[in-house]
Amino acid sequence: MELFKKSVIVGVSVTPEVGLEVAQIDFASKTVLKYGLRPLEYDINRREIADLDIFKEALQDLFVELQIPKGAEIVLNIPSVTFKVKDYPASLDENQISNAIEEDLLEHYIFKNTDPCISATMLPNASIQFKKVAYTAAQKSMIIEIAMLIKELGYKLYAIDTSVNSTLNSLIYKERLDVEPGKSWVLAIVDNCSCRVLLMNGQNYVDSYEDKISIGEVLGDAENYATVINALQPTLKNIPSQYLCIVSKTNVISAEILASKIQYGAPIIHQEANSYSKEAFLRLGPGVDPELAQIVSLDIIGAAILKSFESYSSAHFNLFNSSLGDIYTSEQPPEITFGGRRIVLSSDKLFVLGILLVLVLIIPTAIALFSLDAAYKGFENQKAEWDHKIMEANNFLKQNENISSDLFDEGDEIRMGLEHNKNIYSYYTIVGTEIPKKLWLTSLKLSDKVTIEGQADNLESVYSFFRSIKDYDPNSAIKLQKLGLSTNSKVSEITELSGENGEEFDTDSILTSLNADFYEFVISDSPVQNQAAGAKQGNNAQQSGNSNGLPPLESIQ
Repeated sequence: MELFKKSVIVGVSVTPEVGLEVAQIDFASKTVLKYGLRPLEYDINRREIADLDIFKEALQDLFVELQIPKGAEIVLNIPSVTFKVKDYPASLDENQISNAIEEDLLEHYIFKNTDPCISATMLPNASIQFKKVAYTAAQKSMIIEIAMLIKELGYKLYAIDTSVNSTLNSLIYKERLDVEPGKSWVLAIVDNCSCRVLLMNGQNYVDSYEDKISIGEVLGDAENYATVINALQPTLKNIPSQYLCIVSKTNVISAEILASKIQYGAPIIHQEANSYSKEAFLRLGPGVDPELAQIVSLDIIGAAILKSFESYSSAHFNLFNSSLGDIYTSEQPPEITFGGRRIVLSSDKLFVLGILLVLVLIIPTAIALFSLDAAYKGFENQKAEWDHKIMEANNFLKQNENISSDLFDEGDEIRMGLEHNKNIYSYYTIVGTEIPKKLWLTSLKLSDKVTIEGQADNLESVYSFFRSIKDYDPNSAIKLQKLGLSTNSKVSEITELSGENGEEFDTDSILTSLNADFYEFVISDSPVQNQAAGAKQGNNAQQSGNSNGLPPLESIQ
């Protein structure tokens, strides 16, 4: 659908040593798809395009030659009139910093008689006292005229960057630099009228220096190189870093030769951006004349990739901004962002978008109404259930409305419960408070009949415990129905818990291993328990012959 068709991004660059360049680049494959150039005079002293009418004609010719469709987005690169990194007090807000930058620009000879168009970006800064800001500026009147010319040609101006930032973006894009976070390095850019030194940390600008120079073909090579070295060497001497990158944009200075002449205490790499270039910076597509391969400048590459490169860049500059005033606002058609992509809303796109918005609104609304209807029916069913329960509760209250709370005495109920269960409560008290040391219970059954089973490691504790129970009710039928050493069944139980292979041991072996003699007992007033215990006791007595030395049970009953 036309509404979501990807915009065509085209780079345009005013490059003094080349002329006017136009290019379209495939960002992912790093391939120049379209490229063309025309001669264009640039006034170095005034830092502006010498004739904007010629600029317009040349640009129109290139758009036609390269078949750039109307409505394409244009990113323009122009030579840096000024580019600076400076610290401002942390107490200043954005407007105050903008005013401070304008005051600084008044010292530049270009802006003494013309208003600047400024683009600034805040940089990372470890200091809490200052804000680090990088800014670039160009003549506002020139920017406005360029914006109007591009509009007249039927294209949309997306952004205007300057050559310093375009060069850096191109080098990072081609991976010519090591810009890992924390990596300290220096970028030196040489053109026909200046030497710029930029101290970098990763992709971030840290500081900037600029020296005016005067070089040219009328001078000898020795004099030209000496001029550049004398401008760079004092500054580089005071800037230690991990490496230096030299870029030459002038046809009278070779970056490779200059790198061999510069003295620096770190590795030096070089990049030709001039006639000394020996190979293409990017691969050319089949539609590009191979003879132009070495002419494609870093500036046009930086312009053509700017929109796609924005997410990778740490510093963003755009001179086509609100500092232009009403002209900028009037040139911005309505637009929205969809899926991370900006969509310019022309009249035909607005019509299509209106239809889509209606569909987007109607379908979710219908779904929401259907869901609400289902939820409403569910609430009605739940309300019916609650009404039924309320009706049952009201009927119960009506049936029992004559019952008074005076008929129920909590104290009487508690006393009746205690009287009925006195026997059980008392036994709980005894077993909780009268258990001697070295005696423990293994079973407690309290109801109409009482059965207490336990173990002890001495007979005195058993007798003492039994007497405490007997003293509670001397007339009760409770008796010490069983008293003897631990039985074989207990031995098996202990063996199952402790033996890994399930083998059984006799009682003497267990007692010896535990280094103690354990006795088990049963105290009960149950006749059945008494008979079973008596039968068992008789058998034990016949087998042992009272060899354990226990007194007769009858003597303590």
